[in-house]
Amino acid sequence: MTQLDQCAVLFVDDDPRVLQGLRRMLHGERRNWSMQFAASGREALACLDRGGFDAVVTDMRMPDMDGVELLTFVMEHHPQVARIVLSGEIDPSVGLKAVRCAHQFIAKPCEAEIFKNALARALALRRLISDARLRALLSRLHNLPSQPALYTEVVAEIQSPNASSRKVGELIGRDVGMTAKILQLVNSAFFGMARRIGNPQEAVVLLGYDTVKALVLSAKIFSQMDATRMKRLGLDALWPHSLAAGQCARTISRAEKLSRQAQTGAFTAGILHDVGKLIFAQNFTESYADVMQQARTAARPLEDVETECFGASHAELGAYLMGLWGLEEEVIDSIAYHHRPPPAASVGPVTGVVYAANALEHLLSTGAPHASGVCVDPAVLERLNIADRVGAWEETCRRHLQEEIARAE
Repeated sequence: MTQLDQCAVLFVDDDPRVLQGLRRMLHGERRNWSMQFAASGREALACLDRGGFDAVVTDMRMPDMDGVELLTFVMEHHPQVARIVLSGEIDPSVGLKAVRCAHQFIAKPCEAEIFKNALARALALRRLISDARLRALLSRLHNLPSQPALYTEVVAEIQSPNASSRKVGELIGRDVGMTAKILQLVNSAFFGMARRIGNPQEAVVLLGYDTVKALVLSAKIFSQMDATRMKRLGLDALWPHSLAAGQCARTISRAEKLSRQAQTGAFTAGILHDVGKLIFAQNFTESYADVMQQARTAARPLEDVETECFGASHAELGAYLMGLWGLEEEVIDSIAYHHRPPPAASVGPVTGVVYAANALEHLLSTGAPHASGVCVDPAVLERLNIADRVGAWEETCRRHLQEEIARAE
């Protein structure tokens, strides 16, 4: 890797022993990462003024300028930079402020390989989005728009004197944007969970009612999409499709007897695979409406027109943001490749499951995969070594979706 290819990382901590430890820990990464070390927030600002950083890794408790102040400044003035907290115990009141300015939280002390892998994944995301303006936009996002009615229901339930964590979790689990955010937070070191959580209902129960209430009402981790904008873009079908795709992915992964972790990853990626469409819809409403119309008129895949007009597709945007937020690598790959997976050797089994689940859900719900711009491509199935199993998957998903419809009635 040449000097020009290096990622630049700024580490900030007021304890010189921590900085020295980081230097030792990361000594072997010098050919991959250009690293600078700052002993205070003010010193970090001087480094940032010289520019060129891809990520900032900072402690929270520092004199003069704490981590929240530093990361807020980075978010506002250097939005293309990934923002990572590396800290010990965090005061809850400080943590509630940090959720709006930090992409990831890593506990200190941290095993060397865990830390290096987390940082490497965040830095590797650059390959997905080449446009610096899009990277800056995505880095600024601290929440995603939710369905107006569901957002209202969640807030009303939280404020109810008889509020139920389980009911709140069920509501959040029906929304793409809220699901993404609650999974980002529950899996961060700030909340100290001993294992990865991939189910939004479980996430809310584990976080607890008081924490979720504070996150929603004080930290404002959720926002609602403007109803007019949603109607203008015809996004009403996005949420039920995403939930059904997640259910199909979980059904397929169970049928394939994948590990419990892989089943959870498939369900999560299935729900979140189209999260990039929310990003386009919220930030480029008019131009995205034109893109969607062009795709329909020319009967072309939406992701191709998106790439021509924006330089990236909704799959890449969604994967980039979920990667910044620290979701698992297999989930990120499944979101990035849910339309065009690479060969099986390049990805895990969850990616093939999510590709098939998305396409099969479109087929089963509309009966016309080409009309929806989605079909199961035989060439892709061969590359993923799953061509001989898709027929059985289709029947399994069909039964599952019919059972869901019967339960709803």
